[in-house]
Amino acid sequence: MADAGKKLVRSKSGLRMVSVEDKDTSPFQLEEPPWVPDVQCLACVKCSCKYDLVKRRHHCRRCGKCFCGQCCSSKVPLPRMNFVDPVRMCEECAVVTKKENEFYDKQLKLLVNGSNFTLKSNELENDKAEAFCYLAANHRSLFFSEEKPDRENTRPSKWVHDPVQLTSIQEVKIQTAGNETNQKNAVITSMSIKYRYIDETRDLLLFVPDDYSRKAASSWIIAMQKAVRMLQQTRELPTS
Repeated sequence: MADAGKKLVRSKSGLRMVSVEDKDTSPFQLEEPPWVPDVQCLACVKCSCKYDLVKRRHHCRRCGKCFCGQCCSSKVPLPRMNFVDPVRMCEECAVVTKKENEFYDKQLKLLVNGSNFTLKSNELENDKAEAFCYLAANHRSLFFSEEKPDRENTRPSKWVHDPVQLTSIQEVKIQTAGNETNQKNAVITSMSIKYRYIDETRDLLLFVPDDYSRKAASSWIIAMQKAVRMLQQTRELPTS
């Protein structure tokens, strides 16, 4: 059964669970590539072997190019294209996808679960405020509330700061303290977020609390940096 706001669709690459409304589509989502037509696939893109009745052509579900079975043998989950089951990929795409899946399995869940921070912004009434920061379930916006929302959303929580669209973020920077020569031992103290709001650029600072939630907040900041980097890399991809 499909989740609320989701629908199951079938393409030639496999079954996909996609958002019913475009406004709910994750900014991390990649569009399915067009397949290179069979008439243009005379040989494997990687090893250049010719196709015949025994050696068949296979299309990589991520790049759409033609490969022989040996060069396109990996079957890997591809959540960025919303496939329900693992799909066939070439070796190069499989390596990239496995790295992205680590982000989906770990960092993205951290961002959605959220963490406590002290906010500093010119948009705040008192310049600073305590807030629980989390990424929306559709990955489109960052929310800042007084406390962590309950799972059923039955307990209203006041917004501390206006939501920030993830795609509006232009730059994030992590500030650290401690050993400058050994970054592994450096302690994360805050993150600055530069984003676009209508026709102006705004800045938001997230300070890591000096209490039991420090570790969770630091992990959340690292995850946010990876999320922004992934979106920037997506924007740089060539359009088909």
